[in-house]
Amino acid sequence: MLTKTHPVFRCGLPVLLTGLLLSSTGRAQTASGGLPGLPTDKLALPANWQRAGGVMASPSETTIKTSAGTTLLVGKAGDALTLVANPTDFALQTELLLSAGATAQLTLPSGQTIPLVEPQLSKMPGLWQTMSLRYRAATNTRPAAIDLLAINGVTVREGQTLARSNTKGPLLLTVTNGTVALRNIGYRALANRKIAQWAGPLTYAVYDGETIDRVNLQKLKVLKKDTTSAISYESSYGTKPRGFTMLFQGKLNIPEAATYQFDLDYGGRADLRIDGKEVAKADYKDLGAYVTAQVPLSAGTHEIEVLYARAWQRPGLGLFISLPDTRPQALHTLVSLPEPDPIGTIAIQPNGRPELIRSFVQLPGEKIKRTHSLSVGTPAGKHFTLDLNQMALLQVWKGPFADVTEMWYERGEPQLLKPMGVNVLLAPQTALMPLSDSQAAWPDSVSETILQYRGTVIDKQGMPTIEYGLGGATVTDAVRPSADGLTRTLTLSGAAQNPVVCRLASGSRIEEVEKGLYAVNDRAYYIRIDPKLKPQLSTINGKQELRLPVKGGVSYEIVF
Repeated sequence: MLTKTHPVFRCGLPVLLTGLLLSSTGRAQTASGGLPGLPTDKLALPANWQRAGGVMASPSETTIKTSAGTTLLVGKAGDALTLVANPTDFALQTELLLSAGATAQLTLPSGQTIPLVEPQLSKMPGLWQTMSLRYRAATNTRPAAIDLLAINGVTVREGQTLARSNTKGPLLLTVTNGTVALRNIGYRALANRKIAQWAGPLTYAVYDGETIDRVNLQKLKVLKKDTTSAISYESSYGTKPRGFTMLFQGKLNIPEAATYQFDLDYGGRADLRIDGKEVAKADYKDLGAYVTAQVPLSAGTHEIEVLYARAWQRPGLGLFISLPDTRPQALHTLVSLPEPDPIGTIAIQPNGRPELIRSFVQLPGEKIKRTHSLSVGTPAGKHFTLDLNQMALLQVWKGPFADVTEMWYERGEPQLLKPMGVNVLLAPQTALMPLSDSQAAWPDSVSETILQYRGTVIDKQGMPTIEYGLGGATVTDAVRPSADGLTRTLTLSGAAQNPVVCRLASGSRIEEVEKGLYAVNDRAYYIRIDPKLKPQLSTINGKQELRLPVKGGVSYEIVF
């Protein structure tokens, strides 16, 4: 079923967006880089809180076991933990892990409470989750407001004005049931003060050709040279509409020595150099996908260079600077980083039967789109994407299904489908591989000489089963919703040239939680298999992998 939603207007409040917005593609003139770490070693812990170095938890246990250390905070139901004693405007983000049945809440400085468990958006107990909050304190003329609250990357509240209150208290976190662990707590006080300024006009040049390679830049024809008071995409006007590169050079006055955060926002390609040193560089990105760098700077004047290449993305260029206690300050003109048009989200939701969509998919960090992708939305609210070229299960998610705005709005460029719910990225390679050595490195991609897509069969319920050839054998691949996630069943027939191995999971860390249950990629999701099976956990090329020899087939559940 296709639905079209319209953006939530923000009543004049500039909103700093993070994660996936269900309501709008709009973006404010602020940056969304990482927040400075909250010094948790200086927090006074109530008796029901403790510091820990690691946690051990399962989806069914109501308690969390801990190991010695200081990187985590672990709390049980009882007294509130004071995160900040006297906050004003602030941004907060943290990762949290809950035991089975656990609940927790934040108490805002204005006295209102926010639950941190959302039934449709929370992961299973024992998995790390994320929470982001941006809060605007009350003034004499307006009440307090929640600019943004996101759980696991999905916006829960946005631009919400709170009931007027005379309360001015601390920022508290209270565990109301069970046990909760916290880590990577980021906090920024958002003061509006100017912390840097250009020492004079910047010089800029516009080149005929697209590159972010300084060596190649010298080979390009100069189309325009001039000066400007601040970084501005408009400086390119009068040259050519696309396929050009701009280089801005200027001196920035820094009044005090400190570690400054720079956020580079652009549509295209860009890099940032400070005093001749490259501090931020990234290839093709869309507006709003910030590149962040923490740079220690002495008081005085520093050389700034910004290189920007216009590609196919919607153009724009912005550079922000901030300190841990300030809002990001723009070093560009307002029009250099345009607000997108208020386009309503075009969404697809399953309505009684599964929805199957062929589209392009581009995973974070990948430069190339996956052009043969099939995304399946189920009425059970558990969804997934398969790369049919590689028979790779790319991602799974729950909640709302698919944002197809970039596929179906106007010309439909860049043809990308985006998950709308709580998304979990999996190892983006085939799960089965014929290997003469079961511990050989897993290939990043497989050629058609080994893997051949043959077709899709739709069952009576509307769910697809994929058939493909693999090294002489025939494989059927069926992914179906389960109570806690998705179950994948791979069935082999015929004989492959080499023994077939199934890579059940790959990640930075895999730990056995209980017999047949494994936490993957530092507790991003679980893999559940028949407890009688004996997979091998190995470290290969710096990553941990869970592998299992396969003869007739294998079935495993992705729990998230």
